[in-house]
Amino acid sequence: MKQSLILGLLFSLCVGCVTTRTPQPVLMKQPGDPTLTCEQIAVDYKTNTEVALNKISKNRSDDTHDIIVGFFVWPGLADFQNADGNEGNALLDRNIYLRELAKDKSCKNMEFWPPQPERYSLRPDRSRAQA
Repeated sequence: MKQSLILGLLFSLCVGCVTTRTPQPVLMKQPGDPTLTCEQIAVDYKTNTEVALNKISKNRSDDTHDIIVGFFVWPGLADFQNADGNEGNALLDRNIYLRELAKDKSCKNMEFWPPQPERYSLRPDRSRAQA
């Protein structure tokens, strides 16, 4: 009985010490956006696309790890906040805004901007894969 009490206490302490990174999404609209040139908008859009792709890919690969760790090893070690996925989605939301801003400014060559990656979600969108 004493051993199970000590193990329970140790378990509670360990779980309480484990923290996951809190998402810090970028704002969709930022101060100074109206003064951006078409070239600056394009650079921001392309950078956001690359960073979002990396974050979303990382989060998707971590999901399998989190399920295994959370289910079979230790629930406190799994990251259920999905910080990278949420931050990647925020960058994609900003890109939607930047595209509209570029259209309003009649920017050229938008057709050469990179395509956006699929948004992160816990459940993959099967309808897009079938299309």
